[in-house]
Amino acid sequence: MIVVGFCGRARTGKSTLCRELFDAAEHKGWDVVIRPFAYPLKKYVVEDLGYSKEKHPDEYRKHCQEVGAAKRAEDPDHWLNLWEDSIKDLSLIDCDKPLLVLVDDVRYQNELDLLVKSSAVVSFVRHGKREIDDPRGDWRNHESEDLANSFEVSDKQSLYRKGFDYVIDNDKPEGSLESWAPNFMDGLSDAEACTCEGCMAMFEHRQFDMKKILDELDKEQDNDRDA
Repeated sequence: MIVVGFCGRARTGKSTLCRELFDAAEHKGWDVVIRPFAYPLKKYVVEDLGYSKEKHPDEYRKHCQEVGAAKRAEDPDHWLNLWEDSIKDLSLIDCDKPLLVLVDDVRYQNELDLLVKSSAVVSFVRHGKREIDDPRGDWRNHESEDLANSFEVSDKQSLYRKGFDYVIDNDKPEGSLESWAPNFMDGLSDAEACTCEGCMAMFEHRQFDMKKILDELDKEQDNDRDA
């Protein structure tokens, strides 16, 4: 089982990236599950409180916010532990295909810490040059946005040091993700992901830096001479 998580401000395209990976993984013959960290909370509101998003949108949203915050105030890891239990249940399913678990809502530090500790593949998604909806809305000051807001101003190297494997500026045409997703899946299939500039650019859906590639070639030649 491989877990892939996406962190970033709301409406930067995390769910879109997950959907593209979902399709690419299924095409590759994998089993795929989208399991957001909010899954246990939403399941509780629907099954225990009886409010569905479709039939009771206002009550559903209200209880997700209020119950979620109340339980986190009692125990910051309450929902995280329930999510981890659900992932353990998935890992026990007997199947003959590899399983990909996609998480499109990494919003809190303890969620990021758990993914990094468990060797998940984690990406930070930025909107890049693309405008996002309601960029200054009051709702963007909610606690669930604090982590992404703080990371948004960080440079790439700082984000890598915080545990992110990739930093994706999601400002390309949406159709271009159809080529990104299979490449990303190929990287997940490798026993150890390549971190050369060419592969990093492919996984981060960006143009490669020719200077970095030339520097890597020079370093490789130096190593060959020393061998």
